[in-house]
Amino acid sequence: MQTETLVGLIGFGGAVVGAGGALLGGWLQHRQQADTARRERWEGYARKAAETTLTELLTAQEEMTDWAMGFSGREEDANELYRIILERSRSARHSSLLIPEASELRSRLREVLEVMTSFLAAGGQEGTFQSMSRFQWSSEAAQEGIELLAAFLRGERLPRPSPGFLDKRIRLISHRALRRATDPS
Repeated sequence: MQTETLVGLIGFGGAVVGAGGALLGGWLQHRQQADTARRERWEGYARKAAETTLTELLTAQEEMTDWAMGFSGREEDANELYRIILERSRSARHSSLLIPEASELRSRLREVLEVMTSFLAAGGQEGTFQSMSRFQWSSEAAQEGIELLAAFLRGERLPRPSPGFLDKRIRLISHRALRRATDPS
């Protein structure tokens, strides 16, 4: 083989290897960018769903507080409180289901919303209207959810359940067990 031909083949081989490397590098870069874009999209979805859930809980707490400030002392007026609790917790539950890659948060929020809507377990305290005890029960549960979502949105670890919330969970479980034990059916 002549020297010129050999040099030409070596040059051509180098060009093919260089072009292949450039194509491989471009493909890898595109793939990395696509993965980054997908991750950023998921983070955006998580943030939006968490913000929507947080807004529902904050609105619930605000509406419950407004109800309590205008409470007339008649237990019949409690139906408005119960409507607020049930509607806002339902909206918060639906929004929380859309938070991707946050199973612990969704599980904890499910517990919070279960406690929030189980206000009948609150019972009554001596000298307090029963509906005010239920207001306090649901408002404190909403605050637990607000703190969970705030930590998630800040990118922090989820806080441990507060002692007050754990007490409500235990009271709820006891309430349900008592109802089952006394239910004739």
